[in-house]
Amino acid sequence: MLKKYTDILFDLGVGSITAQQLFWEHATLAEWPKSTTVFAAGKKNDKEYIILSGIAQRFIEQEGSSPVTTGFFVAPAVVTPHFARTHRGKSLFSLQALTDVVAAEIPVAALDALRTEYPEFRAFGQRVLEGALVAALHAEAAWRASTARERLLAMRQQFPNLENSVPHHVIASYLGITHVSFSRLRHELARSNNFIK
Repeated sequence: MLKKYTDILFDLGVGSITAQQLFWEHATLAEWPKSTTVFAAGKKNDKEYIILSGIAQRFIEQEGSSPVTTGFFVAPAVVTPHFARTHRGKSLFSLQALTDVVAAEIPVAALDALRTEYPEFRAFGQRVLEGALVAALHAEAAWRASTARERLLAMRQQFPNLENSVPHHVIASYLGITHVSFSRLRHELARSNNFIK
């Protein structure tokens, strides 16, 4: 069963047969049913995650209000590395499966040991880190200076078909607008596209 994920790991930078064998010696294949909370903000978590199929959301909870979605992980995707998503060992955000998800879970200590010993895993870690940094900077720049319409169009470009796969109230939260405003904006875009055609 693990062979079906060979190409995904290769595309993410774990390319050689040896590296993939080492990875699976330490990693386990996990299935997260839709709505599973994988880890929660403020709680300890000692794993790294690669989402092999499905979609998950990163979110934070605010007292007295609904959870706020701050990001999506659409397979294949590496969840924000442990050192960047924790403070004093505790998670800064929660991770939840929005669809049924299959993921590779590997203890942080095991992946750190692989990075120390094998150049391929060091390159993998560097690639993940660079990708996370670029995504964070782009998101911050885009979100601060753009309209809701522009944010939706950017999201559609980054995550094609996301609107057909996850609840719309989650997307509205991610865009920083209400569910009603999101519905209205989708209708406006659909009308303008039909007009252009």
